[in-house]
Amino acid sequence: MNKQIATLGIIVENYEKIAEVNALLHHFSECIISRMGMPYEKRNLRLIHVVMDTDNEDVERLVKKLNALEGINAQAMFF
Repeated sequence: MNKQIATLGIIVENYEKIAEVNALLHHFSECIISRMGMPYEKRNLRLIHVVMDTDNEDVERLVKKLNALEGINAQAMFF
């Protein structure tokens, strides 16, 4: 496996799914370097920024699982 640094942007539009988002992030916690969450009240959103050090497959698996949740949108960028 070839590890890379990845950054994830997660937009939470459906706050009822936040427990599921947190559970997924906890499942991948050994790969997470940092995590920052912030409310964006102007648009009634929650924004989460995650930095990971892992292989592409783990990041892509996490993004796919997050995007499967209603009202959650996640994207990753690799460095």
